[in-house]
Amino acid sequence: MDEDMQKLLDQMLPHPAYISNVSWDIVAHNKPQEEWFPWVPYEPNLMRWAFLYPEAREQLVNWKEDWARPFLAQLRVALGRHPDNEALRRLKEDILRGNPVARELWAEPETIIHPDGHVRRLRLPAHHDEEVSVKIMAMAPLRNMDLRFIVLLRTDV
Repeated sequence: MDEDMQKLLDQMLPHPAYISNVSWDIVAHNKPQEEWFPWVPYEPNLMRWAFLYPEAREQLVNWKEDWARPFLAQLRVALGRHPDNEALRRLKEDILRGNPVARELWAEPETIIHPDGHVRRLRLPAHHDEEVSVKIMAMAPLRNMDLRFIVLLRTDV
């Protein structure tokens, strides 16, 4: 990630913010993102973490309906837009192979580009599992529209 984009991420303080690529690899993030999501250093792919790590179901409140279903709907759109993207195909295979709920949900035809503006709840492990409400703010840098610039704004403070 270039220096200017990292500076912009760092300007989002105190809000967690990250940039992910078309296959949901987190390619840059700010300090609050890592504090809220301590898995970032060992699993840089948001989707893999959400579906293949049991702690995701604890941290992402109402995991199946509010997180898993929309994530898979986004993955369908991404695969439709990038049918030859090997990383996306591998991501889908890993998720469906490793998570029976994902296999069940994949049969549904739902699609969503991104949950920009949606409000969701999550638990913060570094804050004694405090439950917070966040609004997902999503943007794409014009220099690379396949990147997602995401900021999580608390709505409960």
